[in-house]
Amino acid sequence: MGINSKELDQENEDYLKTYQNTCIEFQGVQYIAKLPWKREHDQLPTNFSIAKRKTESVIRRLDREPGMLKMYDDIIKNKLKGFIEKIDDEECNDKTVHYIPHHPVRKDSITTPIRIVYDCSCRQSDQYPRLNDCLMNTSPVLNDLTKLLLRFRLNAIAISTDIEKAFLHVGLHEHDRDATRFLWMSDAENINSKLVTYRFKSVLFGATCSPFILSATLLKHVQTQGKNSDTAKMIEQDIYVDNIISSVSNENKAVQYYIEARELMTKGGFNLRSWTSNSQLLRTIACADKILDKDTKLKVLGMRWDVQKDELYFAQPEIHLTSETNITKREILKQSSKIYDPLGLLSTITIRAKLFLQELWRETTNGMRSYLQSYAKHGLTSQPTFKRVSGLLFRDVILPVHKTKPHR
Repeated sequence: MGINSKELDQENEDYLKTYQNTCIEFQGVQYIAKLPWKREHDQLPTNFSIAKRKTESVIRRLDREPGMLKMYDDIIKNKLKGFIEKIDDEECNDKTVHYIPHHPVRKDSITTPIRIVYDCSCRQSDQYPRLNDCLMNTSPVLNDLTKLLLRFRLNAIAISTDIEKAFLHVGLHEHDRDATRFLWMSDAENINSKLVTYRFKSVLFGATCSPFILSATLLKHVQTQGKNSDTAKMIEQDIYVDNIISSVSNENKAVQYYIEARELMTKGGFNLRSWTSNSQLLRTIACADKILDKDTKLKVLGMRWDVQKDELYFAQPEIHLTSETNITKREILKQSSKIYDPLGLLSTITIRAKLFLQELWRETTNGMRSYLQSYAKHGLTSQPTFKRVSGLLFRDVILPVHKTKPHR
């Protein structure tokens, strides 16, 4: 027996409505949200000692690479522009005080090669809970990827945009800010300088509940401020976390959507940036407004989109099966799962790997194992089974561009 999916969905929907009504409030220029604390949880420790130790370790590690310490410091200093604030260590006012360690993660980007990750799953010891343990882990409200990509292909004019620093533009309630403290050096040019305390004024990326807070806030804004307009409905059904991909039938509707979407999201303190489209008119307007994504080959929910050719294509997966690879069921599953195909357009290709796995489970003799290992290394990689995936192109418009009149 147990809880069925309908009961679980209803429970999540009820919690979402309760959270939106009691924990999210628009205050002049932005939405302010409370952390979704569990009703009952163990007392959260300060984590000061472990946060201090980890921060000092990060400083030493960054100092060994020229320029990295300053780059890390610049990221933190930039967040002082409304997203974090410096406070006194002694300032607590009987609130929950908790320090979060942080560390750099490499990014595949020339302009910003690192980003900062805040470890809300760090615990002082096994006896104490983590911050994430004390917060509700409710799933965010996410639209179905298959439906999103189908709608993206539905009409002639495709449009893509995203919300700039979406998480940071949802403010964190004053009462919860001390649970998001972190330490950093007072002087980036002196690694022995005193550590000072900061805390978040906005929703931090790192807590398990952050995607839920963002989606709940965006949904509330679009539904309450959109006044049931066509643009509001499109944003509600075409958003995925902080990305919005849509399609409309003609350029006039594309321009109208562009104007109304920006106006609607600005009302909530959100800025839509990185606009692009296969419509040259819309690209020209976005360029004049200095919010055009000038890259003509973009990532769209895991796919690749050539804007100028208006083609969606699959990124070639990196399949690592060589003569030295120890072929196991786990390895075959791992490699074959690298093909991202939410629309099922590559089923005729991916089915081969699934059938192969099925055979692997059926046969157990050493002779068959040897044969299957050989087939895995050569049949799945040497043949064009996976390698030609990147050459498959599509974004055929599903609906006709012009309306047709029925013949009498």
